[in-house]
Amino acid sequence: MLRPIEKPNIPQEIIKQIVSEVHSGSLHPGDRLPSERQLVELLNVGRSSLREAFKVLEAVGLIKRTTEGTILCRPGEIENPGLWLGAWCAEIHEVFETRKLIEIELASLAAQRATEEDIKKIGGIIVEAYSMDQILAWDVSFHRAIVEAAKNTIFSQVYNLVTGLLFQTYKYYSLLEVNELIGKNILSQHKEILRVIDSHDPTAAREAMKNHLDYAEKQLIGEVEKDLPKLQTKGFVKE
Repeated sequence: MLRPIEKPNIPQEIIKQIVSEVHSGSLHPGDRLPSERQLVELLNVGRSSLREAFKVLEAVGLIKRTTEGTILCRPGEIENPGLWLGAWCAEIHEVFETRKLIEIELASLAAQRATEEDIKKIGGIIVEAYSMDQILAWDVSFHRAIVEAAKNTIFSQVYNLVTGLLFQTYKYYSLLEVNELIGKNILSQHKEILRVIDSHDPTAAREAMKNHLDYAEKQLIGEVEKDLPKLQTKGFVKE
């Protein structure tokens, strides 16, 4: 049952509650979520926090926005949703190992195949962000746009199977304190990835994506290892 949220990482908590409702069977594919106004009151959150959470949920394919409201996607609209929801329990090392295997090559394909429309879409996602939650919401959309620009149907389906890894990365990022330098670095890395994709340089695109994921991994691994027992208690890593 959805309940008021009191924790500081509000968008992340919204996401966790909705995913939990799916796991428990309280929400089903095709269900329409309460209206934005109702959710704001039910969860005791601000509209901006709710919208940030919805950006992530929509980017990874759990929900879709329609004229009839916000709908949970049906099985036919998500490739094997059980797999990506199950990825919530993956460890951080596994998360980045898998993401690198997939996303580095996707960046190379995007550099070879991206159209002007693709470049414009990716560029439109790169914006100044002022909180970690905003950074994460845009990061999910950014990576999804690169997948689309790669124009490989099979690769896209494989990516969909593990898209829950983006949830996992999001969860670990919540451990980081809001850090202006991290935000600026991620923004700079996104711009560089876009630049080399726009220049149609697949080798440089691979390197830029690798640098971006290496940076994110380094930041998070350091935070995870700083207080391992506490994180095990919270269920972030296995004991």
